[in-house]
Amino acid sequence: MRPKLRIMASNWSLCDVCDNRQITKPSVVWCSECDEGLCNDCEKHHSISKGTKNHETVSITEYKTLPTEVLQIAQVCKLHNKKYEFFCRRHDCPCCKKCVKSHNNCKSLADINELIKNVKTSNAFYEIEQTLLEVVENIKRLSTNRKENLKSLKDKKREIEAEIRQNRTKIIDHLDKLQDNLIKRINGS
Repeated sequence: MRPKLRIMASNWSLCDVCDNRQITKPSVVWCSECDEGLCNDCEKHHSISKGTKNHETVSITEYKTLPTEVLQIAQVCKLHNKKYEFFCRRHDCPCCKKCVKSHNNCKSLADINELIKNVKTSNAFYEIEQTLLEVVENIKRLSTNRKENLKSLKDKKREIEAEIRQNRTKIIDHLDKLQDNLIKRINGS
């Protein structure tokens, strides 16, 4: 049995349906509800099948761009191996149909699909996205400043080293003159 939790290192690039039939075909879309990659043919069947026609898929190209943290989010209950369908606001956790029994006293159970259906168009999502863009810009600016500071430090280091060499030369020249003068005095010149 395949693990339900997939991460980028998994073989998400192969069609899972074909793979189960010992056929190797590349997947072109990912269905997070089925937790499977699908080739063109299987995706066509998936999009018209009664049980899966309402599943939303994402292209493998887009799927590859998702952060590993997002891909590691479990979609299936670890206790019951059932798909999460509810969210308990009181306990701040997802629940499968079997978990709901232990949340009988919770008045704040919500259908996950209802909670997330407008998430991409919500104002909160937009604000988070804008904040993340600002964070990215700040990180770029910090990186640029850090590189400039490192270059400035290297330049300053070279200047100081050159100044030290120059002062050393002056000190040696001065000591050489003192030595010559002392030797002349001793020799009576």
